Amino acid sequence: MNSHSHSPMTTEARLQRQLEHNRKLREQFERNRISVSQASILLIQYCQTKRDMLIPTVWGDLDVKDDPFEAKTAGCGCSVM
Repeated sequence: MNSHSHSPMTTEARLQRQLEHNRKLREQFERNRISVSQASILLIQYCQTKRDMLIPTVWGDLDVKDDPFEAKTAGCGCSVM
């Protein structure tokens, strides 16, 4: 038996895998990109304008009503365990 002969199913499967790989590469190629310096600027701007409640040393103490991590209670605020 010739070691270089491939069954039609094997060849078809390899072709399908290659076509799928090419499709994924095209998707990556077509994806919008920005430079690292632009991404860094955008990240810095975001961090400077969005208050992070987990860093009170930078933003100062926050009012309990502004704390998104504070559990909102209705009624008496009792919990049953």
